[in-house]
Amino acid sequence: MRVILLADIHANWEALLALQRAEQQPDAVLFAGDAVGYGPEPAQCVRWLRGNSQAAVQGNHDYALTQATGGAPPGLPAELAEAAQQTLEMARRRLALADLAALAAWPLTATVEIGGARFHLCHATPVDPLGGEFSPALACEAALENLYSGVAADVLVVGHTHLPALRQWGRRVVVNPGSLGQPRHGVPDATYAVWDDGRLQIRHLHYDHAGAALRLSLCGLGVEITEQLTAALATGLLTTYLP
Repeated sequence: MRVILLADIHANWEALLALQRAEQQPDAVLFAGDAVGYGPEPAQCVRWLRGNSQAAVQGNHDYALTQATGGAPPGLPAELAEAAQQTLEMARRRLALADLAALAAWPLTATVEIGGARFHLCHATPVDPLGGEFSPALACEAALENLYSGVAADVLVVGHTHLPALRQWGRRVVVNPGSLGQPRHGVPDATYAVWDDGRLQIRHLHYDHAGAALRLSLCGLGVEITEQLTAALATGLLTTYLP
């Protein structure tokens, strides 16, 4: 069984197209949140996830989009609030009612069994699914046990930080596949993870980030917001943390 683990697509259809070319016909797709926000093509990404993922959970941007308040996602730095709000307003206009309803129906956490392994999905942590800057790669084993002691799963799949990480302790493993649509590890290549009959690997994927930036420039966002998000796509870096 080959399972694709994704997180933080952020409405980047160019990256998702590249994934489809690189990883044809997996047995399952599991998504750890943030289909929307920051990117130019939320409708295509949400509809692909609706049709292809066996399990998906809400990220903080998905949650903010589906709330009646229409505010910025929880836990954002102040300098990113305007970019988040503008792109989520754009997503709200572009998504069909059925897409919004499907996004709103995604839970904050999910557990699914595939190929004899149990996967637990949450965007950030089981304790705080929508926030926190927890890094599996840097945490001590005591911190991992504290966070996941109540989770009965073999593979714990998280997102949110946009930083790929893979950590095994005992008989369990926690993986952050990184961000497919907004890489934050200093290289503009997308990242994702593949679970193949018990073997887990993070993979890097070059995609047309210039094409994604061009699509972003046609969205009618403010000039400063467009420049901020375009620079992030081109470099894989931002002057501040991008949750």
